[in-house]
Amino acid sequence: MEKKNIETFIKKYHLGGSIEGVLWKNENDDLSVTAMTSDRKLFASIQLEKAATFFKDVVIGIPDTNKLKRMLVPLSDNIAVSLDIDENDKTRVRQLLIEDGKLDVNYVAAGADVIDPPPTMKSVPPFTVEIVLTPEFINQFNGSFSAAEDKDALFTLVMSKKRQKLDMVVGYKQKNLSDRIAISLTTNTGKDTVKAPISFNAKHLKEIIAANSEVANPVLSVSEAGLASISFAADGFKSQYYLVKIDVED
Repeated sequence: MEKKNIETFIKKYHLGGSIEGVLWKNENDDLSVTAMTSDRKLFASIQLEKAATFFKDVVIGIPDTNKLKRMLVPLSDNIAVSLDIDENDKTRVRQLLIEDGKLDVNYVAAGADVIDPPPTMKSVPPFTVEIVLTPEFINQFNGSFSAAEDKDALFTLVMSKKRQKLDMVVGYKQKNLSDRIAISLTTNTGKDTVKAPISFNAKHLKEIIAANSEVANPVLSVSEAGLASISFAADGFKSQYYLVKIDVED
């Protein structure tokens, strides 16, 4: 197995440290993980094709993804991965074992009962807005987030009175004056209006974009019911994210 595939898999759900404790699963030999951030405003589902052949019939509890990420660094590009299974409980993974012929990494796994499973997506409302995240938009969005100097900054979709079209605003306040940056958007035809402003966590979107930068022009879909969705597929990876709306306080 190539180390970069595991590192990329981790990057796509870890999202700069937003998600730490997860369960790795084998789904038809695809390595998969579903997880939610601690603020419960971002749900992530990641798959890497045919990368889970080293285990079946168990789940691997990863309690501290950042530590595993650091432990992978000194390994060379080609690695072998296996599991240390508890002899008295064949469902219990004790360690994730990774080696490259010169270095051995033993990562202590957690029991499946230690890590809270994310809630399942019971229903997904219809999406009425589709925003194309062009390279120009991504540069503008990242710059706007940095300018806000607020890790809890929100992005808000709002109809611009000036341009009479949909904008994304970083720093939006509904009633009071605020420091804000409005970004003009590229949208798909007929998917370009909201009846009322709707806000989501800007840092989560920034990390999602960064973790999937190999995919050009992804589309952010938004439902006024309070959900946004974005998906990516490339190089054997499938990534799906859902953002939950956040109410703006003036």
